[in-house]
Amino acid sequence: MRDIYLGDTYDIVKRFWASILREIAPIYGHPRFVPSGLHAQYSALTTLPFLDLKRLPEPPFGLFLDPHTGIPLPDARSQNVTLALAPVSFIAEQFAHLEPVYIVCFDQAHDRRRSKDLGLGEQREAKRDALLLMGIYSFYYLSHASFLFMATSTGMLTLVRNVLIAAGIPEQTASTVRLQLIHASSSGVTIGGA
Repeated sequence: MRDIYLGDTYDIVKRFWASILREIAPIYGHPRFVPSGLHAQYSALTTLPFLDLKRLPEPPFGLFLDPHTGIPLPDARSQNVTLALAPVSFIAEQFAHLEPVYIVCFDQAHDRRRSKDLGLGEQREAKRDALLLMGIYSFYYLSHASFLFMATSTGMLTLVRNVLIAAGIPEQTASTVRLQLIHASSSGVTIGGA
């Protein structure tokens, strides 16, 4: 998250996610992706309090990752965690060490150098495949602001997906898929929602 983007329409979407996902478990912003000087404004706008990494909340809780670009491809040269990027290995570490019941990550990352051999949809699937190999199930909300929803349990992720549907988000529109099915196996098995 960069200060020049504070208050954009993506933040309104984040506020929406926070309000509907609290039904499952309170959700916290990860402090790694928002400069400390912006925490108060960011929390006021999105309603996401920041996770205190030294004093974790009582479980269950969810985690919101807000890199200003998103998730790099699993085979990208740089797998460093930055304000811009949250690699799949970092996401797996958050599940292992912090134990949130779900994670939501802003993801607009698209490797343009690879777009001739790997289109945007294939790049998203490469990220989901890498996460699945680590025991993390996922689905994308696809729109002008795309978000990846993840959990280590298909039951929890189905609950998250169903909450989104109950809030009025269509699984698909006349022209596109809005909520992907849950990626649950390397053989391409998917799980529906509602």
